[in-house]
Amino acid sequence: MTFTVVFATIFLVAFVIIGGVVMYLSKTIDHGEARFDSSGQEIKDEPERDRPVRPARRLGDEDERQ
Repeated sequence: MTFTVVFATIFLVAFVIIGGVVMYLSKTIDHGEARFDSSGQEIKDEPERDRPVRPARRLGDEDERQ
């Protein structure tokens, strides 16, 4: 086999192995964005609302009721 064939084979095998490692890490590592305040402490996410959320209404709904 020529040098080019050996080089291409090694390159493709390395490419597949690196791709597999990347896919494994992307599924096992938790993704997200950490936010910090001015003192360097992490800001924890707080619940958005304490009360239930009302569904949105179309703009024309109130006109039809009257």
